[in-house]
Amino acid sequence: MKQYFGIIEIGDIQNIPADGPEDGKQAEVKFVHYPDCQQLIIWLAEYGRNYGSVRFTDRKTSRILKEHSVADILNGSIQLLFDTLDLPPGEYSIEIDHPKGWKHLIEITKFKKGYQTPKPPPPEVDEALLDRPPIVYRDGFGNILPNEDLIMRDNFLKELADKFLARIEYEGNFRSGTVIYIEGETRISFSHEMGGGNCMLYIDIPEEKDWEAQTGTPLRHRKNIVEFVAETVRREQASNCRFEIGQNSITYYYT
Repeated sequence: MKQYFGIIEIGDIQNIPADGPEDGKQAEVKFVHYPDCQQLIIWLAEYGRNYGSVRFTDRKTSRILKEHSVADILNGSIQLLFDTLDLPPGEYSIEIDHPKGWKHLIEITKFKKGYQTPKPPPPEVDEALLDRPPIVYRDGFGNILPNEDLIMRDNFLKELADKFLARIEYEGNFRSGTVIYIEGETRISFSHEMGGGNCMLYIDIPEEKDWEAQTGTPLRHRKNIVEFVAETVRREQASNCRFEIGQNSITYYYT
């Protein structure tokens, strides 16, 4: 089987007709990508065995690439998992039929290997502050002294830009691997493993007493970094979970 390692971008998610489920709830979709595997995860709006079939259609040719009975491929009560390595680059529609006459319609685009989503633009900075000439301080002999205000401003702007561009990368696979926090030149690796029962996964984090030695960053930054990792991983990999931050781990539980 030929494998295609490009990332998938999730597009429109809608119900047809729009008032399909009684509460109007839509499906939730997440793409999980590791260097050696990838999955598309769909959480249905209703109990999975209430649905009919699910099919992948090439939007350009209208050719159906995959079709299954939802009941045959359920993972739990509402979750569908698809290995998408065999899906070539292209634009696709996923239709999930319901016997009552409505369906979930999900549009996705798979890119060629190496494609990266555009990075967010840097934060806007007040140009008036940048154009203002710095104050020059001198000692009693006329020697220029370091401008602490200017140094603090430069450090603040750099820190602000780094935090705005902070991101998470992943190594390994879903069962076990590494979550990497990246902020400017800072890279901190946290190991993770798949959990059991109601626990989806957990991420190991250094305790306060070990934080600076293991991460090389000040202890005062620990809370912000850990919360950023916890929320970003939840948003990108575990949107159907809640997380708890402990002394030495971030744990994700199915909701």
